[in-house]
Amino acid sequence: MTIDEIYKNENLSVRSYHACKYSGLETLEDIIKFYQENCSFDKLRNCGKKSNEELIELYNKYKNTDFGFDDIYPTKIENKLKIIISELSRNQREVINSFIQINTNSLSIRSKNAIKIFLEDNFKIKNFADRILFSDGFDIKKIRNVGARSVSELEAYISIIQDFIVEVSKNEDAKYIISLKNKFLIQKTFRLPFIPYEILESESIFQLINFLINQNALYDVNQTKIFRKAFKIYRHASKLSLDGIAQEVNLTRERVRQVRKIILEELFNKLLFIRNFNDNLLQKYNIDNIQYYLEIDDTRVESINIQNKTNFTKEFITYIIYSYWSYEYELIGNFEDVLQPKFFTARNRHNWNNFYLIKKELAIEFDFVLFANDINRRLSDRIEETYSFSFKSYLSNFLINNNLETLNSIISIAEKVVNQEFEIYIDLEDNLIFERNSSKSGFEYSYEALQQLGKPSKVNEITQKIMELHPHYETDDAKVRATLKRINGFVPIGRNSVFGLKKWEEELEGFKGGTIREITEDFLHNAYKPKHISEIAEYVIKFRPETYERSILDNLKADESGLFVFYKDSTVGLSYKKYDTDIFIPLSSFNKSVLKTWEESFELLAEFIEKENRLPYSSGCPEEEIQLYRWYNVQRSKIDKGKLESKKENFITSLINQLDTSNKRRRLSTSYKYKELIEFISNKKRLPSANKPGEEKLYVFFYKQRKLFEAKEMNEKEELNFIEIAKKIQTF
Repeated sequence: MTIDEIYKNENLSVRSYHACKYSGLETLEDIIKFYQENCSFDKLRNCGKKSNEELIELYNKYKNTDFGFDDIYPTKIENKLKIIISELSRNQREVINSFIQINTNSLSIRSKNAIKIFLEDNFKIKNFADRILFSDGFDIKKIRNVGARSVSELEAYISIIQDFIVEVSKNEDAKYIISLKNKFLIQKTFRLPFIPYEILESESIFQLINFLINQNALYDVNQTKIFRKAFKIYRHASKLSLDGIAQEVNLTRERVRQVRKIILEELFNKLLFIRNFNDNLLQKYNIDNIQYYLEIDDTRVESINIQNKTNFTKEFITYIIYSYWSYEYELIGNFEDVLQPKFFTARNRHNWNNFYLIKKELAIEFDFVLFANDINRRLSDRIEETYSFSFKSYLSNFLINNNLETLNSIISIAEKVVNQEFEIYIDLEDNLIFERNSSKSGFEYSYEALQQLGKPSKVNEITQKIMELHPHYETDDAKVRATLKRINGFVPIGRNSVFGLKKWEEELEGFKGGTIREITEDFLHNAYKPKHISEIAEYVIKFRPETYERSILDNLKADESGLFVFYKDSTVGLSYKKYDTDIFIPLSSFNKSVLKTWEESFELLAEFIEKENRLPYSSGCPEEEIQLYRWYNVQRSKIDKGKLESKKENFITSLINQLDTSNKRRRLSTSYKYKELIEFISNKKRLPSANKPGEEKLYVFFYKQRKLFEAKEMNEKEELNFIEIAKKIQTF
């Protein structure tokens, strides 16, 4: 009796069969002789404990017999199989046909091609039985293109199918037949001794994969540990870096990286096994494979995990479904980006956050990868001004075959990609908007506020409008004033902290920016001869109705730049223009010490601060600067004594706030010193010290103020400030 005949008629496993074949035990006589010489079969190649027990049982059964195969099995197996196959039900035949097809697909390429040619690509049970099982002249070795390596593989292939036919014939219950088919498939593919009945009967691809992972069937133990830690497989599981994984599995970082790469490369082929199962995703989870796009949202993920008692991530569930239906759907989204935790991101391309399952016939019409990369590039570039495209027109740039008819099907899928990958949303007019991504400059807030106000406005009005439009933007009058430069498109309206937009000079009738001097210069620049002050005043008053002729003349005479030239008969010209000196005779001198108004002196101080970014000095400088210093100190003294109008005090305060901190502190008034002292006490919970660097001046200030308070030489405002300091000290 040959080993093939024993395998067909005895309860002998495939592993035991191959162990005998590999070791040359071709007959029952060989098996009996081997045991008598070795007292065991565990020396056979690939013979484990179970196979050893099977072969010992076989030996014990036949060790004392000397009759042949026909005496032991009087009825040939072929005759039995003919009866069995002829009595199979339709359901049994369909399951067997599926089983033959699946096992054929799992053969090596050489063996599969050989058996396909031999069976003429017909794997139905009748054709398989007639040409292989019932054919007297059938010999595997005689099949065309079957070499020595393929013989043992095809022998096992035929034996497994034959065993499955016998097993299926014993029971017509549909669930039993399905579970039997699944059991054969799983055991054959993964060599697992036990598969839970629940998995076999349900045909759930999610339960099966979860079971295979836990049994280390997809990968070995170490690979499975890396698989769990390096990829987004289970929800709420900690995702480790290569260094963290290397420490856990006791491997080098480089080896972990290599294994991770191998796992990712092999994952798809390993999961293709689930195509052999018939999981009804439509009925169970409402996932319809007729749709162009399969959306695996959080609700479906939750339903799948609850029904299957799994804890898979959305990413891995999507990948499983893709493996199951990969003959129909394309998976859009980079595997490494989506399945691996993002410790680093790739440059020069989009790093995908999600997978998208799209019908193959649609995926070949549109380049989703190029589409995503283009949006990523646009968002990565500096966008100075918001711009938009018609979404449908924009999508046409990424059509592969210029098939415009497909756009209607693509547009909804592309919109999901834009929403989920970039958090961009199509507007009501179906436009794709690329918002400005560069930081908004301070002057742009001021510009926007003035546009909203629509008229020349004071600094504090502009500040209030900014805070109204942008409640979370922190600013104040001083910061706003610093942005209102001509180079940013602003123009001052006189010297009263009123500003407008340069563009209004062309848009608004009766509007002109600049000081009175600048308006006068503009008027004289366009005139070919000097103009009488009354003509100048007539022009200037159009734009500055609050002024008058005498004030304008005094203002021009106060200019120290030498821009204006004054002639007899109250005419004025520009120094850089040439006039007929026989007609226009310049005044050789005039009284430059014209008494200036408060507003004129303030304008001069403002001009100085804007130019020098500091307060005027009292010595070692031009006389004009010394005069400004004296005027400013008079105003500061009035502020300290509470004798300056609140409006003028605000002008002075606002002007000083433009200065850098270093420049302000050297010229601070008593009021500012009190503020600095209060801030120091609040922060330090003590008075300044004369012995600590940086505190000496503040200490001297407090000491002098205390002496003045004790001598009752303070004004009312100073006294209130000093009392506030005293109260704050008492709290500490």
